[in-house]
Amino acid sequence: MKTLALIALLLSLSTFANLHQAPPSLNLGRDALGVFVDFKTAHSVLSYDISKRKLTASTKIKFIQESNGKPIFDLVETPTKIMINGKEVSSQTTSLDGVSTVRYLDRTLQAGAHELVIENEITSNLSWSSDYVRSAFWMSDLSDRQYLEQYLPTNLEFDQYENNFEIKILNSEVEHVLYTNGEVTELERNHWQVKYPATFTASSLFYHLSKKGLKDELKKVYKSIDGREIPVTVYSNQSVTRFMNKALSVLAELEKDYGPWPHPQLIIYGAGSGGMEYCGATITSFSALGHELIHSYFARGIMPAHGNSGWVDEAIASWRDSGYKSYSTFSLSKTDMASHSTYKRTTDRRAYTKGMKFIGHLNLKFSKQESFKVFLKNFFSERKFRPFKTHEFQKAIENYYNVSLDDEFNKYIYGKNGIDKEDTTPVENIYHVQLTSKQLRDLL
Repeated sequence: MKTLALIALLLSLSTFANLHQAPPSLNLGRDALGVFVDFKTAHSVLSYDISKRKLTASTKIKFIQESNGKPIFDLVETPTKIMINGKEVSSQTTSLDGVSTVRYLDRTLQAGAHELVIENEITSNLSWSSDYVRSAFWMSDLSDRQYLEQYLPTNLEFDQYENNFEIKILNSEVEHVLYTNGEVTELERNHWQVKYPATFTASSLFYHLSKKGLKDELKKVYKSIDGREIPVTVYSNQSVTRFMNKALSVLAELEKDYGPWPHPQLIIYGAGSGGMEYCGATITSFSALGHELIHSYFARGIMPAHGNSGWVDEAIASWRDSGYKSYSTFSLSKTDMASHSTYKRTTDRRAYTKGMKFIGHLNLKFSKQESFKVFLKNFFSERKFRPFKTHEFQKAIENYYNVSLDDEFNKYIYGKNGIDKEDTTPVENIYHVQLTSKQLRDLL
């Protein structure tokens, strides 16, 4: 009876069943098959023990598996304990076509609904003091396995599921502050519950915990064009007023171009570096603020399902950075930025330059009809909070303008005519500079 109830519950949460976006199953050898699954809910208890300088997590995941096999998930840290349907089990890691790594349960399960509990210690992006802690879940799309899997068990970026945290700080009388893009309930001092939307993927979640008062903070309310009041929070060691004024200006610009702000809030950590986008949140420098905020439409409003579609949002954001310029075919380069292994999980850096010019070329191609921003607004509206792949982006453009773009995508995006030699050396973007582990800890 309990199993039937669990299945009924999980099937009722099938709105964001994205297994059609998952990569192919894995041959694990000896007739074992690694299968991608559909996470439905996850609940993590995060316990910060100040006296022991230790952060532990216990996560309960409910998922549906559509075929028999060993279920795939990911967690960079080695779990300290794993239970599947009440029985202890181990896990292994395996290569994803040589371009990435994932973890799988070392037990074949039947198709159906399952409950997984994983315990692990979190060691990344932590700084302990004698009576308080600073902790963040910084992420990056430029290095492999740098999303939520650095900290907690999660699915790959194709999947969406409801995530809930309970956060407890033990053995400290110092008041802490939590900045995160979920629905926060403070249960008592240094004890919170957070509920994240079922639209979130492994790259969506913003999380920063610190001692209260270490950063200046400014809060305002932005009145959206749809009538909502959007709370805006800026915190920084720099001028919070300067960040806030620019943020409000960019919000008005983006709403004019692409429609109402898609998230219930905006959180800005003016860190001075470390630019990265999250759903309705960012860690950013002042100069990168506009680039990061448009990502709340393209990247964290409509989401790439895997690395081969990550170029789209960076190309769009960079096109805005360039002043929405148009480019002729003489400015374009032949690339294969969307033809990597289907298992690739990182964004091709050529998106910032070659991809940007390709988007500018589409603007020129359709300029007699309208700005390409009009299509992007429509694409965003129709695909909001749904992961997509490059071929779906292409198809949407073709349907909108009633034209075939096979020649352009094959030549400049899929590399079917070869690639230009200068594309072999990636160029680092000034807004998304790749930081060292020490630089990331310094931002705590």
